[in-house]
Amino acid sequence: MNASAAEFRPGTSNQHQRPAATSQQTSDAPKDHPRAASSLIFKRGGNFLSKYGEQTEADEKTTHVKPRKRAEIGGGSASAPDRANVQLNQLIVNARMPEKILQVVDDNFDELNAVNLITALHRLASISVANRKVSVKKDVRFKRIVNKLSDVIRTSPPASLKPQDLSNVAWALAKLGILNSVLFSLLAEHILLRISAFEPVNLSMTLWAFARSGFLDEQLFRAAAAEVKVQLPKFQPQQIANTTWAMAKGGFVDEELFQRAAEHSIERLDEFQPMNFSMLLYSFALAKQQHQRLFSEVGKRCTMKALSRCPSVPHVVSNLALAYAEAGIADQAVFDTIAKVATEQLYDFRAQQIATLADAFGKLQVQNEKLFKSIKRAVSTRFGEFKLHELQDVSAACEALGLSTSDIEKAISNGGSRQATFLDFSSGGFAIWIVLAILAAIASWYFRND
Repeated sequence: MNASAAEFRPGTSNQHQRPAATSQQTSDAPKDHPRAASSLIFKRGGNFLSKYGEQTEADEKTTHVKPRKRAEIGGGSASAPDRANVQLNQLIVNARMPEKILQVVDDNFDELNAVNLITALHRLASISVANRKVSVKKDVRFKRIVNKLSDVIRTSPPASLKPQDLSNVAWALAKLGILNSVLFSLLAEHILLRISAFEPVNLSMTLWAFARSGFLDEQLFRAAAAEVKVQLPKFQPQQIANTTWAMAKGGFVDEELFQRAAEHSIERLDEFQPMNFSMLLYSFALAKQQHQRLFSEVGKRCTMKALSRCPSVPHVVSNLALAYAEAGIADQAVFDTIAKVATEQLYDFRAQQIATLADAFGKLQVQNEKLFKSIKRAVSTRFGEFKLHELQDVSAACEALGLSTSDIEKAISNGGSRQATFLDFSSGGFAIWIVLAILAAIASWYFRND
């Protein structure tokens, strides 16, 4: 199986509503899929104001007033700190930029309670674009959030944190790429204490987050799998796909769970969007779970209309091809549709996705001259985007299908020459260019100050 494809990430489904506290679009799949309409993928996953549900309407409308310090709030009543924290939560929720969230946190750090911290972390994960995540994670204010949240979770009484709180923390950490083993271990301890109270959204979100981050706590996965089987009739398509993907990615394959998930999915397949069923099939292939009927029923829904209009076409199409190839199911109708959609939109496919497509067709010996003509053209015109192993995969697929590989081999050869030239420049001529750059900088300074 393609190593990079094993990083299949849950996508979006327009049948799910965004959490009330996170209405702005977020970034989950676009890194691999430029056309993806990214969003929070878990239904009802972020209502952080629920703990303050009994506050007055007036309290919840104070969204733009900086809360006063506790010492300034008269009376010392139990409700006073809650009002301040409601205001803080609204400030965080209404912030549209990471910098604003970090500023609110910094200005009110001593007043933040557990819900405020979780809201801040979740919002940062939701609105930080990929190229900004590194700077957010390096920010001292962000590190303070993570450290304080760790302390809060560590010192919280057993079973005191709600499933929603725990699953949202796990999701946010995974989304931001925070590989904090101590924090994930603390989360796992609390989750195990509350696992019977977790709803499908919490279970799927938690499993996805732990699998995505690589913290594969066997005890947690075993307990969650048992709970999933109990609640499976309540799972929505996205939640089923996320759960099976997490189990497969984590290497914890409960065969009974997969078989029951397949039967449940077949019964509700009309509710599945292409992103859901492509992810589901990919999960079965990754887990090496056979279910011929599931693949057959999904195949009937792989129409030109369904696949060509779905969000993130490259993601859906390449992973469908990979899933069928890994399962050894050469469904001609499915591959004909995949080829047509891919040929029309190949300009949107990343190099890895093109290689995955070629590999799937080659592995199953499925011929499609038009698709491979487009693939070869893409290799020639976009050669610099392809890694060597991806070019080799395309070449191997062509050979398996009895197609000429001369143009691909030529591209590989030319690429090798260009790489050698670059290495020669790097090793021999780099010092000269450094000297020339310094001289140019000196000359520029001199003329500016002349």
